[in-house]
Amino acid sequence: MFNYKQLLKSFLTVAAVISIAACGGGADTSNGTSSSSVTIKQPKKPTVIMVFGDSTSQGYGVEKYGTYYEDIPPGLMYADLLRNRLKAEKIDAYAPVSVINESLGSEFALEAIDRLAYVLAVHQPTHVLLAHGTNDARSAIPLSEISDDFLTMINMVRASGAKPLLADMTLTVRGTAYAAEYSNMVKHTAYVGGATYVPIVEDIIWNPKYVLNDGLGYHYNVDAQPFMMNTVWKYIMPLFE
Repeated sequence: MFNYKQLLKSFLTVAAVISIAACGGGADTSNGTSSSSVTIKQPKKPTVIMVFGDSTSQGYGVEKYGTYYEDIPPGLMYADLLRNRLKAEKIDAYAPVSVINESLGSEFALEAIDRLAYVLAVHQPTHVLLAHGTNDARSAIPLSEISDDFLTMINMVRASGAKPLLADMTLTVRGTAYAAEYSNMVKHTAYVGGATYVPIVEDIIWNPKYVLNDGLGYHYNVDAQPFMMNTVWKYIMPLFE
């Protein structure tokens, strides 16, 4: 029988050593755009993009325990910016294209599995960006368990007929070594599950100017949102049909 956990453990040991040096700050551009070009694709059939994460993707609203918070002003989250850009670039020229944000603050990946089945049935998305993991990582849940939960969600998305994307919300507050191990876990989990790996914070990680001043150290501020949106744009655009 294929021992995925043992393979993952071996992979993380090697990959963390290779990539730890690459965990330094990413490029800082003035307008949140990437230097790499992306071919614009206009879907020929209705497209529904669903963002499914925790507070790092919800940004504002009522979190899991019923408390309203507003880390990011309404309308300025990366999901909102993605929706606006899709409209501005006329991606919906041939068929409707929408973005739904079903993120929930304070939610763990294991908890999200139960909610995912419901929102998949309700929204019937064509593309799902899975963006949990921050709460799991800060709570020291083993990487193998986080990976298992991610794989479960990836498989649920694929079974629904949608295309899964797995966002790498690398946690920095536990240091560079852990960040490297976590990032490589996400990358390998995406590969094993057949999901598109999205290094969503690649252009802002380790740069304190993009971290929300809330004393926690793992929420990104409003200035970070255009960079996060641009990375999602870059990886989701090739998936349109």
